[in-house]
Amino acid sequence: MNALGAQTALILADNWDGRYGPGWGPGPWFFLIPLAFWIAVVAVVVLARRRWRGQHGESTLRDVFARGEITEAEYRARLAVLRETRR
Repeated sequence: MNALGAQTALILADNWDGRYGPGWGPGPWFFLIPLAFWIAVVAVVVLARRRWRGQHGESTLRDVFARGEITEAEYRARLAVLRETRR
């Protein structure tokens, strides 16, 4: 065995803990990857609810306009307000 091979074997033997392979355990990725996954899931749910809520207001406004309870000018003004506050 050459010097590099012996040195590599020594380093691997020193860092082998028998369960996870070379190293000192699973490291921070064991906790960070599931944490990042759940943060992404919560973010998608929150953004989807915000988007749905904005569309819900517009559909209610369309229904009121279709029943003739407001004029076209009122409809356009209220729709502009809904779309402006959604951003």
